[in-house]
Amino acid sequence: MLQERMAANRWYTSTVQALLAETTRNRPDKTALVFNEREITYGELQENTNRVSQALLNLGVKPGDHVATLPLAIPEFAYVYFAALQIGAVINPLNLLWGEIEFTGILQRNDPKVIVTIDQMGPKNFIELLGTCLGGFQVREDGSVSCEHVPTLTHLVSLSLSGQKYDGFMDFGEWVAGGLNYDADRIAGLISDAKPTDIQFICQTSGSTGLSKSGLWNHRAPLSTAHFMAKFLNYREDDSYINLAPFFHNSGMGSLNMTLAYTGSTLYLTGAFDPKKAMELIDKHDITGTTGFDAHYQALNMVRLATGLQFKLSKCLVAIAPKTYDLLVHEMSVKENAHFAGLFAQTEAGGLMALMESDCMIHDLKKFNNGRPLPGVEVTIKDINTGERIPPWEQGEICYKSPFMFSGYYKQEDEYQRCLDDEGFFHSGDFGTFNHGYVQFLGRLGGVVKSGGENVSTTYVSTLLLELFGHEFEDVQTIGIPDPYWGAKVVTWVRMREGRVLKSREEIRAACKGKMAEYEIPKAFLEWEGPWPMTVVGKIQQDVLENSAIQALEEKGK
Repeated sequence: MLQERMAANRWYTSTVQALLAETTRNRPDKTALVFNEREITYGELQENTNRVSQALLNLGVKPGDHVATLPLAIPEFAYVYFAALQIGAVINPLNLLWGEIEFTGILQRNDPKVIVTIDQMGPKNFIELLGTCLGGFQVREDGSVSCEHVPTLTHLVSLSLSGQKYDGFMDFGEWVAGGLNYDADRIAGLISDAKPTDIQFICQTSGSTGLSKSGLWNHRAPLSTAHFMAKFLNYREDDSYINLAPFFHNSGMGSLNMTLAYTGSTLYLTGAFDPKKAMELIDKHDITGTTGFDAHYQALNMVRLATGLQFKLSKCLVAIAPKTYDLLVHEMSVKENAHFAGLFAQTEAGGLMALMESDCMIHDLKKFNNGRPLPGVEVTIKDINTGERIPPWEQGEICYKSPFMFSGYYKQEDEYQRCLDDEGFFHSGDFGTFNHGYVQFLGRLGGVVKSGGENVSTTYVSTLLLELFGHEFEDVQTIGIPDPYWGAKVVTWVRMREGRVLKSREEIRAACKGKMAEYEIPKAFLEWEGPWPMTVVGKIQQDVLENSAIQALEEKGK
């Protein structure tokens, strides 16, 4: 099945839901999902997805309506993901790490008709958070809701792993039970009516220049990622894959599309990233594939060293630093033929833009580069000041065109046009080179760092901190410094107002929780006295701040 699909370029001519339906028909008894040692067959996957599809139809969801999710990486949210697509709705996973500022702005912009949410993740209560971000809502006698700030919203659904129920929220289990007697012909007709050029995905950017933008995808975006992942990793139907990413991240959605819809392989889920549980599964079940960032592989290695469990993964996409690449190849891997494929990816690229080939045998090329542009993708490097093309070996902004890139930003057409130049190239905002056919990512432009797999705008973090602590902080400067675990550690220098004393790191971080995204909250706060170090043209010397932070933290032993 998979080889026929790849040869016929079905990723370009089909939809996610059509491929899933075909896969489940062809292999109903094969294991599709494994969660908490519970195996779910492809037949069960399709049955549960159909029930959720009918449950959505029962709420009046129509093709083109938006279904927002606040998802854990568990089977129920896989069903919601595919179910929304099956009936022609637009799926919009939202980042569980966001705080009030992000959720409020995104929900008001994105026009969800239905929100399906987990109720709790650790200490974070999403029922209370949504109530705050929605500005309150009214519950009608029929169980629907009305919300002044989000007028499109008609229903809220809560999934509680502890069995809790909440006023104004439909209980997930009861809601899905309403779809037990689903209309198979109607669902099949909606699947058949869908086209690969339909916009059915709103994918949130990482918010690298402020509030997360809402990228629009048709089916060629996620399916290109599924196809080229399988092709470049030499991934087969008898392979298996462990998902390390949240379902609100593009790599989490990519695991659903690649394993379940496109390749018909087996996907292991852990709910949230738990390195010990992940290593136990990898060792026990001989899992072959995954996608991860520095923090994932560093955490897995700590478990490996502490337990003796074997790292058997051999087909991995990696967005990691060279040091972590060496760790994977020389210390962690137990498979001689293991392939760790560097990548270049953005929401705007439709997911993947470049990948490293499995048959590249030159270690340093794989270690220091992010792969070759995928077929059909055009790449050039442009001067960050003039926008003119420069020689590919020189450092500048990575710009590209792609046949499967995103289709714009929802309700932000001006933002979309600003990203395209007169030649039609998308300006990625990433600094790098394109030397001898290989893309090399060197960092984000405009003070953005990659921390734990998330792009963090240091400018945006500083803005939020001054909003929260303006009565205490006179000014702040946020930077990223190298860190073996996070990739980059977010650190903020603080100039205090007269008479104020800088509180402890723990106190400041506690005050930030719930207001800022968790990955935006700095790992350290340092006090700066006097003026900021400036260049002769009046710009703050970021290198001085970074070096001073490294020295100060070393002296503190942090």
